[in-house]
This record gives sequence, C-alpha cells and structure tokens, in this order.
Amino acid sequence: MNIAQALLDRGRLFLTMALVLSLTGALLWMTMVRQEDPLLPDYWGQVTVSFPGADALTMERLILKPIEDALIEVDEVRIIDATAFDEMIVLEVELGGRIRDFDQTWDEVRRALERARGKFPSGAEPPLLNREIQEPDAVVLAVTGSADLLELRNAALRTKDHLSRLPAVSKVNLVADPGEQVVIQMDDAAARRIGISPDQLAAQLAARNRIIPGGSIELAGMTVRLRPLSEFKSVSEIASTPVILPSGASILLQDLATVRHGVLEPGTSRMRFNGKMAVGVAITPKKNSNLVAFGREVRSALQAAREDVAPLQIHEVSFQPDHTAQRISDLNRALLSAMMIVSGMLILIMGPRMGLVVTAVIPLAILSSLTLFAWGGGVLHQISIAAFIMALGMLVDNAIVMAENVQYRMDQGASGTDAALEAVRELATPLLGATATTLAAFVPMFISQGVTADFTRTIPVVIMLCLTVSFGYAMLITPVLCRKFLKPSPPRRESNLVRMGYGLADFALRYSKSVVFMALLLMGIVLMLGTRVEQQFFPSADRNQFVVDLKLPEGSHLLATEQASRIMENSLLEKESVTRATSFMGSGAPLFYYNIILTPFSPHFAQLIVETRHIQDVDSLLDHVASVAARLLPGVEVVNRKLEQGPPVQAPVEIRLFGDDFQDLHHAAMGVAELLTGIAGTRDVRHDMSPGSPTIRLHIDDAASGRHGLSREDVSRTLLGRTRGLEIGELYLDDDPIPIFIRTTQGEHLDIEALAAIDLRTAQGHLTPMGSLARQELDWVAAAINHRNGKRVVTVSSQLAAGVTYSQVMKALQPGLSELELPPGVEIAFGGEAESAGEANMALMTVLPIGFLLLFGVLLAEFNSFRRVALVLMTVPLAAVGIVPGLLLNNQPFGFMSMLGAFALAGVVVNNAIVLLEMIERERREGADVRTAVREAVARRIRPILLATGTTVAGLLPLAVSSSTFWPPLASAMISGLLASTVLTLIIFPAAYRLVFASREA
Repeated sequence: MNIAQALLDRGRLFLTMALVLSLTGALLWMTMVRQEDPLLPDYWGQVTVSFPGADALTMERLILKPIEDALIEVDEVRIIDATAFDEMIVLEVELGGRIRDFDQTWDEVRRALERARGKFPSGAEPPLLNREIQEPDAVVLAVTGSADLLELRNAALRTKDHLSRLPAVSKVNLVADPGEQVVIQMDDAAARRIGISPDQLAAQLAARNRIIPGGSIELAGMTVRLRPLSEFKSVSEIASTPVILPSGASILLQDLATVRHGVLEPGTSRMRFNGKMAVGVAITPKKNSNLVAFGREVRSALQAAREDVAPLQIHEVSFQPDHTAQRISDLNRALLSAMMIVSGMLILIMGPRMGLVVTAVIPLAILSSLTLFAWGGGVLHQISIAAFIMALGMLVDNAIVMAENVQYRMDQGASGTDAALEAVRELATPLLGATATTLAAFVPMFISQGVTADFTRTIPVVIMLCLTVSFGYAMLITPVLCRKFLKPSPPRRESNLVRMGYGLADFALRYSKSVVFMALLLMGIVLMLGTRVEQQFFPSADRNQFVVDLKLPEGSHLLATEQASRIMENSLLEKESVTRATSFMGSGAPLFYYNIILTPFSPHFAQLIVETRHIQDVDSLLDHVASVAARLLPGVEVVNRKLEQGPPVQAPVEIRLFGDDFQDLHHAAMGVAELLTGIAGTRDVRHDMSPGSPTIRLHIDDAASGRHGLSREDVSRTLLGRTRGLEIGELYLDDDPIPIFIRTTQGEHLDIEALAAIDLRTAQGHLTPMGSLARQELDWVAAAINHRNGKRVVTVSSQLAAGVTYSQVMKALQPGLSELELPPGVEIAFGGEAESAGEANMALMTVLPIGFLLLFGVLLAEFNSFRRVALVLMTVPLAAVGIVPGLLLNNQPFGFMSMLGAFALAGVVVNNAIVLLEMIERERREGADVRTAVREAVARRIRPILLATGTTVAGLLPLAVSSSTFWPPLASAMISGLLASTVLTLIIFPAAYRLVFASREA
C-alpha cells in the first residue's frame, strides 16, 4: 500500500481532525484578543534630564553632549532626536537592526545613560528613561464640573482608584495633573517691618518639618520606639506655628503670611473639555488585552466612579474599544461577504455538486488556520483579519485543481476511489510546488526588519499559514469529499471555455513572435506610465477625529498658550459638526491613537483632539481651522492633520538641515521654507528653529557681595524665593507628599522694575537692595536647540492638501533645492514619508533576493530545467501590466500596501504558469508534439486558471470597495494585476514555450 492509498483510507480521521480544528477556530474567533491595530515593539524610548537654572546652550554642552556620546556606543541605537530647552533636555531614542531581546537592549541604553551621568555637573538630575511611550492609552477621560482645579484633581484621583482595580488595566495616569502644593505667601513690606527674611523664615520652618528618629527604650521586656512628632500634620498646624523674630519675640505664621493649599504654581500643563477646565485620566490596558472586553469593564467601573465624584462629571475624550469593535465588525462582514462571493462563484461555475465540495474547504481551512494562528499568540486586528480575506481566494486554488482532476478522471470512467487516488498521485508534486512558490513570494515580507515590517508582518504570517493548511486539506480532505459526493458527468459537448482555450492557444502558436514582441512593448509602455503613479507611504485613517497643534514662540507663558487654544477651541465648538473638542496645553495629548507622537513638557505648545459627527465633516473643518488661524491667531504656528495609518511620521514632507552655526541654519531654513510655500499642494509650512526667548541676566558683583557677607548662591536663592519660591519640606496629608514653598505674594508676576529693589539681608543683619549687588542685562537667547544623531538640525516641514501626495511635492521641490545656495557647512537630508517609505522599501528589497532564491530553487527542483524556470518567472513582470493601469484608473497612489500587493501577486501569477507548464509537459511525455501539447494544456487548464483568478479577485472585492482608506490600494493592485497577468499568461506563455522548444523538437 503506497502513501497516497494510506492517506485516502484514513479519510475519516483527517476529516474529523479538520472538523475539530474548525470548531475550535469558531470558538476562538469569539474569544480571541481584539485590537484595532497591531502593537509595535518597543523601538522608541524617551529620556529627560532636568538641570534647574541652566539655559539651553548650557544644557546642550554639559548634558546633551555626554548623553549622545554614550548612546552612540550602543549598536542598536539608530536615531537620537534631542531638544535642549532651558533647564531640561528631551531625547527620543529609536532602536533599529535585528533586535532579539528589546529588554536587554534597553538595559544597555540605561547603562549608557548611567555612564553619561558621571559627566554631569553637580545640580543636574539623573536621566529618566521612559520606554513605554508607545503603550496606547486606550481610554482617555475628562473630569469637569468645577473651576477649582484641586477639586477636579481629587475627583480624578478617586476615578483612578476605581479603574486601577480592574485586572486588565496596566496603569492609570492623570493628564494635565495640576499637582498640589502648600504655599506660604509672605509680604515683602511686612517682612521688612518685623526684620525677618524669607530665607530665615524658611530655615525655621524647615527645622520643624523633619521626620527625626527618637530611638527606643526597654520597657517590661519590650522595645518601645520613641516617635517625636517633628513634622507638620496639616495646613492649619503650619499656619499656627510660631515664628521667632530677631528681637526674640514670637508671632504666629498666619499673622505674618498667608498659608494656602492649592495647585502647583507656576502650572506646567492644563486641559479643557468642550470649553470647561478639566483634569484627565488616561488608562493603559495590559499588553495583548482584549480591547473590546476591556472597554466593557472600564464602562462598568465608570458607573461607580461617576456616583463617587458627583456632582462632578466624567466624560469620554477618546474610547479606543469602540473604534476597535467597529473595525473588527466591519472586517468580519467583509470576510463573510468574501466567503459568500467566492462560494457563490464556485457553485455557479463548477456546478452545485463540485462547487459545494470545493466550497466546503473554505470554512475548514480558514477556521483551522485561525486555530493555529491563535495558538501561536495571534491577535485579531485589522491587519490579521484582512490577511484572512486576502488568503481566502488563494486557498481554494489547490482544492479547485484537485476537484477538477478527480471529476475529469471520473468522467473518463474511473471509480471515485481510483480517481481520487490517481489525482493525489498526479497533483501532489505540482500543488506542493505551486504552494511553495507562493510561500516563497511572502518570505521577504515575513523576514523583513523594521517598524513598517513589524506593523504588517501579520499579513505574510496569516497567508502562509492558510496556504500551508489549504495544501494539506487539498491532499487529505478534498479527495475524500470528491470520492464521496462527486458523480461522473453525463457526456456533453465541448464547452465554450474549452473552445476559447483552443482559440487562445492557436492564436499564440500562430503569431508567437508577434505575441512576445507585443508583450515586451506593453511592459515598456506600462513602465513609462508608472512614472505617472503618485507615491504615498500610508493613507490617512478613516476616523471622525483630527488633531490641531498650536505652537507659540519659544518662551511663551502657559497662560498665553491657554488663551490661543481657547480661541481655536471656541471657534470649533460653534460648529454643529463638532461633537467634542479637547485641549491639552503645556504638553501634547496622551497616546489615544497608536502612532501619535508624544510631545512632553512644552509651555508654548497646545494640542486639540477634535471629534466630528461624521468622517465627511473632517475636511471642511480642517479648512475652517486654517481660516481661524490666519484671522485670529497671528504669530501662532497652527498645524491641523488627520490621523494617519502606519508607523509614526512627524510630517509627510520634511527637509532636514544640519550645521553648527545658528545664523547659517536659519538662513537655509528660510530659503527651503520659501521654496516649499511656493509649491502647490503644500500647507502649514514651518521650521522648528527657535527664534529665542528673553532672558534677564544678572551679573553679580562679587566684591560688593563679599563686603556684605553674601555669595552668588545667596543672591540666586533670594531671586528664587521671590518668584517660584523656596521649598522647605513636604506635608503628608494622604499617601503622596505635598511640597511646601515660601515666596512673596507676587510670585512669578513680580514687576521687572521691582527686581533691583529686592532686599537681601546681609551677614550683619542689614538690608541691601539687589541693584547694589547685581547688574541686569536683557538678552535674547536660544530657547530650544534641536539635535539629530549628535548634530544640530533644523527641520522644515509641510502638511499636504487633500489629494496631494509627498511624491508630487518632492518632484516639484527638487529643481529649487538643486539651485538653492546653502551656506558652507550646511547639509541637507530628507525625512517624512520619503524617508520612511525609502527605509521600508529598502528593508524589503534587502531580503528580496532570499525570496527569489527560494522561488528559483523550488521551480528548479520541480522542473530541473533552467529554460522552463525562466519561462515561469517570465510571467511575474506581466502583473505590472495590470497593476499600473489599475492604480491610475482607481486614482490610487502606489504606497507600501500596494507594494505588498505586488509581492503577493507574484506567487499567484507563478502558480498559473506552473499549472500550465505541468500540463504541457505531461502531454509531451505521453507523446504529443509541442503544438498539440500546448493546445491541450491551455484547453484543459483554462477553467481552473480562470477559476483560481476569479476566486482570488472575488475574495479581494470587499477590501477593494471597503470604506477604509487602508486596504483599497493593496486590493486594487492585486485585482488589476491578477486579471491582466492571467489573460496575458494564457496567451504569452504558450507563445514563449513554442519559441523556446519547437525548434528543439524539430
């Protein structure tokens, strides 16, 4: 008994196994983890370092330089984007290369930061690494209903407590947390009158607010700890504490100063929801959580939280589980539609009996593949479900060929068992080869490295899994079903399809040279047409949300940022099409969408999340934002944009200028910005070079200070105490420490003219004005210095008008850039979508030879002939004949998804050629000449080839007509390419075969 016979005899076993796997898949489909988009690995991290008192240039020299030098030594660090601000630096670190263990790599980054810390000056704080900046905040809430930020904060903290108890929650953070502080506001005049300075008062209060051990005593065999109550317990206790005056008398602190419990001042960030002050709550689920179930749990917990914080309100700013449920539901319908379309086509064309046999394989293969996918840790999201839809049309190809072969043999008089047995023996090798060649086409996508590859990797994983399962079922399940259900067909006349096959073969054989020549000419024409196809990395997201960024000049106060954002916010809320407008001032929005780029501490920056009633409202509102910015916000950089698909990109068009001299960089940036502004289709052109911010430098006279027993530190502390305040300790009301500050009543609102009149108490106890010890100088200094990989950089960026792609702008920009005279030492580089697309394409092209070698090896092993392999590979370029016209007719740009479609198409097209070549060779082995073999092969294989093409196209139709912006480019490329290549293969392959082998036969 041979292997084929043994497998066929155990058909019930294999059928039972397939049913069990399919039922398991159906159950897993209902319970699998659901997300809208795949989670990207931890490629990005953020490093922050604070150095109070240092300006941006000092931060660049003393803090940023050591960190960059240390990070460059880590091989996996690919990009270091850094900005040096006054008193702080922020670095965005991106990893690259083949990283096996992200935890280990980030540990190396952490060790590099520790090495750099050893070179920091005293007073600089240690670097803080946050490698969780890509963890999405699936739910963002806003607590409103009071003008008291402290009341809102307490309600937000109670809400956080409710949500933190959920098992699926990873972390809950407050957004625009106003913080808490106790401030002791001391009037200068009163302090001068009673003879005590803020420094002296601070020293007294600090000494009374320390947790100091009292030791222990032995008492009756027990150790009894002595606990001196040496720290403040309440705000009232601070207010009633006695202050010792220089005269020896005492006075209560509340009689000398105002003690107030409030939010941190000056504030660092604020939030508004629909025009009302708010404190936000951002909820991050655990990795690989089911977002749909997570959303239900959160809403259930919010019911109790709302009762707890009433009469304050809790609003949903962004609720990712709803978007996930809608996306999954849409794609589920698309998958079911594709299955119905493919099944209907099979039954209609193949007949009810054979059509149902082949159709039965579809749910078995899909659900079995889903089982294996889930067992391997797969997640249901838009990429994985769409991959199943793409695989749907491909996985029936093997079953179609097997069923057609069995039916043919039964029609020739063979029994069901013999027909099935012979079909398995005949088709095992060809179908294995066809499957292997398709798998080889997806290997480059599977092994490619990089952010984009990780984002789309589920596509090759799912399709390769489905194709492997479909081959197994074609060998094990389809023959069993054919033996059981197929019957010999009654004699019938030659079908129209067979006659068409003979006609195509005769045409190709008669005009072989002309056919091949016309094919080459057609490919040349399409190659020229390819230059007309615009390029786009990834399309925008189909969401009823958009983002508005407002950037004031560097150094702008948070109050000015609040005012500007309120103008924009009010103008949007007046529109009926706007349902929600949430403003984040002083920092960017939380990571409510997977590829939003976080913007940390930036007092001059605000970001608005705007939600509309319908997706169609977004474009008109973007125009409205631009109009409002031009009319009401002069001097404010306003950038509005839709949410984007794919890996994060700052702007679609970016031109980077590297150099050392600020003046040269500014000159070059203005020149490039002028060129960009003049190109049709660009909008919101800007550059990120800071114009600087005002700084009052105080030149301290050391000799004068020394005569009064004062130091530079004394002068600096006095200034700090008058404006931001001196920290004297902490108050523990609940679990978290609340800092205590002492300062003057004016705080940061101190008049500039009053600086010189600030009193300093000398060592002798006298008062001397600041003006006698320090000279003031108003200066304009750099407020933000940008670096990329250790070099100063200025980035000129632009958004794009609707319907415009980055490739159009880059083509129009190139002539101007080539004529632009850059200052010496200034270099230019491209970022944005051009860079991201180039990197993604290069990553794919780097591993493309591996896929080609696998494809070539499989074909050579199957046919053992270089000429036959060359004939098969010749059909791959034929797909381009359809791809380019298809994209042009559908007005689709060529992007990364279109390129994936082209790669997927290569394996399908090759299969048609393999099926045709196998039949030709079989006919020739049976004694037919080349002409006869070709005619019979085309006539017999035209139906399965057209069926395979038809089912693949039918399976892709739901993606092609999808309302999503993500899938139509891929589906359009595959459908048009497959249709064109199939028709051309049926004509050109026979002609080429005749030219190669007919002369040899003669």
